[in-house]
Amino acid sequence: MDTIKFETEEVIDAVNSEAETESPSISEDSESYYQHLRSTGLQISTEDYPGRFDFDFFLDVTEISKRHWMYSESLNKVYIDMNRVLPIQFQWRFDDIELLGIKNLQIRALPIFANSEFQQLSIKRCPIHILQDKLCDRKKMEHILWCEQSDAIYEQNHISQRQSVVAIVHNFVPCSDFKTYNVLYKFMCKSSCNMSLSRRPIYVIFTLETLNGQVLGRKKIGVKVCSCPRRDMLKEEEIEKKRITGIKTFNKRTSIIEDNETSGKKLKSNNDKTEDKIYELPSLPILGKQLYLSTLELLHGHFLGSAVRKDCLIDSHPLISMLSDLISKVKSENNNHNKIESENPLIQTN
Repeated sequence: MDTIKFETEEVIDAVNSEAETESPSISEDSESYYQHLRSTGLQISTEDYPGRFDFDFFLDVTEISKRHWMYSESLNKVYIDMNRVLPIQFQWRFDDIELLGIKNLQIRALPIFANSEFQQLSIKRCPIHILQDKLCDRKKMEHILWCEQSDAIYEQNHISQRQSVVAIVHNFVPCSDFKTYNVLYKFMCKSSCNMSLSRRPIYVIFTLETLNGQVLGRKKIGVKVCSCPRRDMLKEEEIEKKRITGIKTFNKRTSIIEDNETSGKKLKSNNDKTEDKIYELPSLPILGKQLYLSTLELLHGHFLGSAVRKDCLIDSHPLISMLSDLISKVKSENNNHNKIESENPLIQTN
């Protein structure tokens, strides 16, 4: 029976081994389908995602060298000289991961262009800097971002052509609920390199992953590789400050205009209430029939035009009709007087 059992186990092991050898072809066939779920695919997410384990990273500003690198908190951006070490301290909640049985983790660093129109392009070093490091490890020669960890893995997605560097997290006992891990990075091309970054802003996306690529957390930071980090940082902070001030000024002006329009509407509504009140004209003696007629015609034209504009002709009809009757009466008297004079020339002569 033992022999039979052993032979059965050998058969099962052989089937499993054959399945394992066939699995890469299956994963290759499905890779394009799951590309949007991969951290280095054609469509990747740039949104920060602390995840269940509160993944985050910190830069020790007390170690900032004015000559080598600077960090702008307002812009969340690093300004660093080429081929200089940037220490980053990663942090995540340790206990929750241990409870899930996840022991082996890795941190991936992926540089991408910040502008959405260029994000599908891969970032590589310029040929000039590649030639300068022709004696280095060929695996990382074209990578713009290097990791100082000795067992770092340099990868390139064969579909998206994106290049990333992976730092394996080595197990150790944390001193608190949070586990921290320090990684040193270098940028091996400048932002001004014409055949590489071409002065286009970039992000570096850090992802905390399991060894099979499952993303547990994501965090990004802006980067500019330049010869004068402090100068460039102050310049860009000033530009951003002016931009924000301009937006606030625009919003303030818009608010003032809206307030004026609102107060105008309120004033108009108050005036509308006074329009409902009835006022009486005092007795106004007018000398001369011609002046009297001109006054009537002026009032008649004013009330008639106002009624038409406000679409209240019906409400104003009695007043307009009264003025119209008075005008007709005066004109009729004038016509009768002129007729009498024409029929009696003696009256006209006298």
